Amino acid sequence: MLRFLGCCLLAAAAFVPAFAAGRGEPGRVFAVRVELNDRLADLKLFHDLDLDVDGVFGTWARVYVIEEELGKLRELGFVASELPEEIPGPEPEAAAYHTYETLTAELQQIAADHPSIARLHSIGKSVQGRDLWIMKITDNPDAQEDEPEVRYIAAMHGDEVVGKEMCIELLHWLTDRYATDSRVSSLVDSTEIWILPSMNPDGTAALRRYNANNYDLNRDFPDQYDDPADTPAGRQPETQHVMNWTSGTSPVLTANFHGGAVVANYPYDSTPSGVSTYAVSPDDSTFVSIARTYADANPTMFASNADASFDRGICNGSDWYAIRGGMQDWMYVWRGGKEITLEVSAAKWPAANQLGQFWTDNRESMLRYLERAHEGLRGIVRGADSGAPLAATITTVGNDMKSFTDPQVGDYHRLLTPGRYDVRFSATGYASRIVRDVEIAPGSPPTRLDVALDPLAVDLQPDAVRVVDGANGVLDAGESTDLAVTLRNLGSAASGITATIVPTTAFARATRPQAAFPNLAAGAAAESLAPHFGVEIDPAVPDGHKVGFAFAWTSAEGSGTSEPFFLSAKGASCTTVAASDTPKSILDRATASSTLAFPSNVEIASVRVRTDIGHTYVGDLHVKVVSPSGVPVMLHSRTGGSADDIVAWFPTDRTSAEPLSRLVGEPSSGTWRLEVNDGVPSNTGQLRGWSVEICGRPFEASTPEMKFRSVARDASGATFAWWSYPGLTGYRVYRSTSPANRAAFADVSSEDLDASPTAFRDAASGPVLYYLVSGVGPAGEGTR
Repeated sequence: MLRFLGCCLLAAAAFVPAFAAGRGEPGRVFAVRVELNDRLADLKLFHDLDLDVDGVFGTWARVYVIEEELGKLRELGFVASELPEEIPGPEPEAAAYHTYETLTAELQQIAADHPSIARLHSIGKSVQGRDLWIMKITDNPDAQEDEPEVRYIAAMHGDEVVGKEMCIELLHWLTDRYATDSRVSSLVDSTEIWILPSMNPDGTAALRRYNANNYDLNRDFPDQYDDPADTPAGRQPETQHVMNWTSGTSPVLTANFHGGAVVANYPYDSTPSGVSTYAVSPDDSTFVSIARTYADANPTMFASNADASFDRGICNGSDWYAIRGGMQDWMYVWRGGKEITLEVSAAKWPAANQLGQFWTDNRESMLRYLERAHEGLRGIVRGADSGAPLAATITTVGNDMKSFTDPQVGDYHRLLTPGRYDVRFSATGYASRIVRDVEIAPGSPPTRLDVALDPLAVDLQPDAVRVVDGANGVLDAGESTDLAVTLRNLGSAASGITATIVPTTAFARATRPQAAFPNLAAGAAAESLAPHFGVEIDPAVPDGHKVGFAFAWTSAEGSGTSEPFFLSAKGASCTTVAASDTPKSILDRATASSTLAFPSNVEIASVRVRTDIGHTYVGDLHVKVVSPSGVPVMLHSRTGGSADDIVAWFPTDRTSAEPLSRLVGEPSSGTWRLEVNDGVPSNTGQLRGWSVEICGRPFEASTPEMKFRSVARDASGATFAWWSYPGLTGYRVYRSTSPANRAAFADVSSEDLDASPTAFRDAASGPVLYYLVSGVGPAGEGTR
């Protein structure tokens, strides 16, 4: 019996003010049919223009636009016509779709009726304060068990609601049949099932695609190519809640439900270039297999051929059309879950009296998909020392995509197609282990492989340094100050930690050489306890000199010496220079170029670039700055759609498309160039001005004196090591029997100069020998 409770939704979906594709431009958002002339070229153009493509069907695409974007398409020669609005029609009350209120009441009732297997939670609230309800179904809902976690998420587009109703019906199917249907009982007893029926309740309430801030949530997740920062910061509340919910958990298999087509779509959804071609993931065969599982059991989906990309109801996401910021790619790339996107209804909001047939079509597919979590490879990862479960990472040799354990239990579940694999297990503070030739047999239960990892020795390394001088926060010539140092533990847990600071270069000495640290778990970091280390910088320190330090540390579990770290003596000074050859016209399909001369030559510590670009459609533009050394950095890369103008400092006011930090260490003097390329016809503009702010320090005149780290001599020769120095390309070793005459020192280095080895073994024997080590940098060999 289908359950569709609540009053009918009769109101038409109003053309409310909105933002196109979540970019922040106000306007009426509506769907248009755009006729395609050249499929690949046209879809690439739509991607570059940041248009919200929602489906491709042979020779046309459904695209969500605002009026300005529609005008842009028509100016470009596309035939584009507005599509009829999809809204719920008048239905009898018993057949109405769930509202937020009736959904909430029904989920609460399911949880109350089935307390032994069901738990209802809210992962947070929407923009307008509606709860994002999730239901957990499993035999011990208050415990973490050695079970695979599977998720269904629906209605992230608020007007694509069939999946929401299917998820509600599945909840009833599982709870009503538990203990009477052996298949359902087996699933519930062995699986942790999570269902989020309505990810965008505000959009559904408004009968629209976007959330209440007018963003497309399926373009709002981190993207491995266009937005590779896996952080919830700056994203929509609903996106943040899903990301936070996923943090610290290990979903094995997930799916998100959509409407507007009938197809099972699998990763990748995006490509580096934005071209809509097949984007093969490292687990392509597994994705094809699980997509087939869903489509093969759904007769309507199996017969779907609305686009040439469809193969009996499945398709690669990017082969259909490429998007940025999709949830399925994020779940796979950063969380290790195998997720596909299920388009389950050609109509976004079909008549509610058709929902019974949709449930008939999808029920078996939904059950079979859940069952796919119980195959491949599974087990528990523990520490060999304690037997405690570990937060471990699992990969297969030749495939770096990660699966993760549940850190509370230590269990992992990795979907793999039949075959033989070499499996790597790793965890912070423990030695990695590879288990060879693990067989995954076809048609068999998952292969069980429990693993114990051996702890590493304690390994403490500098992670951050804070100059505690109460002034400018840098080391100035002649200054005596405190250093607060953060150590990170790259090995096993350490307690009772003390460290002695060791200057590794000239011009620095320790005035308070020792400090204590809190206990550090594996992977943890902590700052030194007050009083911190004390250091003094020689007044004669050369301009640009980098002062080096390292630590000799002891703990209850062992002792060792860290690698060196370096601080620039003397703070960076900042200079801003503006171009004098602007304004420059920005013409269609042309590049406007402007230059400025930066007079002073310093080693760049940081760069900011300010642009003042007037242009009525910034999605047309590539904006690139090129340093005097010829290093290009893309500031803006055809994002922003129909927004006007780019007047901002990169990277403070706006994030640059490529990091300006790649210019750190470069020389500042010479000609800087800004290039503004308009790659799309019909909108022009002007480069009104631009400037560069550079903070830097003088280049060091020569490689400074380096200090030896250790020296040992035996009957067969001498072995010695020295502290490294940054910016060098290699080292040379010289030997002599007398230190008085520098000319007597002979080069005994290997011909293969390399900056990474900082040790040397000399087999010479005989009288006392003296050694010199000289650094070799871009400007040649340093003073010996």
